[in-house]
Amino acid sequence: MNNVAHRNKMGLALSSGGVLGYAHIGVLRALEELDVPVDMLSGASMGAIVAVFRAAGMDAAALEALALKYGVQVAAILDGLVPLRRLTSPQRLRNSLRRELPVTLFEALEKPVCIAATDLATGEGLVFDSGDIWGPLAGSFSVPGVFRAVKVGDRYLADGGMSLPVPVQELYARGADRVIAVSLYDPVQGEPFQEHLGVAKLLERSLNLILHNVARPELERADLVIRPDLRGCSPQDVHGYVVRGYDAVMRQKAAVEALIA
Repeated sequence: MNNVAHRNKMGLALSSGGVLGYAHIGVLRALEELDVPVDMLSGASMGAIVAVFRAAGMDAAALEALALKYGVQVAAILDGLVPLRRLTSPQRLRNSLRRELPVTLFEALEKPVCIAATDLATGEGLVFDSGDIWGPLAGSFSVPGVFRAVKVGDRYLADGGMSLPVPVQELYARGADRVIAVSLYDPVQGEPFQEHLGVAKLLERSLNLILHNVARPELERADLVIRPDLRGCSPQDVHGYVVRGYDAVMRQKAAVEALIA
């Protein structure tokens, strides 16, 4: 009992990343297999969704099933690979996810969670960890131009990735002794730069670089950073992303296990 009482508290910080965020599920699956206790979580955007649903009681298998259920809709909205038509809309998807969430208050979650969103008026990164979950969560994944901003109190919230893509320090502030961070914005792990990239690919890579640089100060505070190699994954291949997240943890198995030794 004494060993349990005095073990280090482990925090897991999950980055924003749109469809890339399916890789977080693979990370959770690997940590489950390695018996790594995750005592608290944080996240932004897709990372916030995974963190909240995990803390609401869903294990990695249930999270993957949920991702598969909505995978085509998410790809349609975020990547435009299939025509929306009557398949879905951003608001319908948001409402569907709300119905899937089994709790309404942060205090009802099985594990503490804090999630980041961005104040559209000031650009300030805001972190939520108490009271109603849905407003802050919906704001955290409100990608500008895709989802409408969410009003919480007197603030309008949008995607947390714009201000705090990987909330690491927030976990230490809430009592974590060790923090594993998952970053989905490593330029080396993305599609390689080529001189004659088309406009769309160049913009995608530029956004990747911006978010990587914004996240850097937080990542430098983490005890361990997991960086899944996501090159070549299709936006609709949910399981493919999950496997990449799982593999990224297993490549650093020794380092992960050292944190809980």
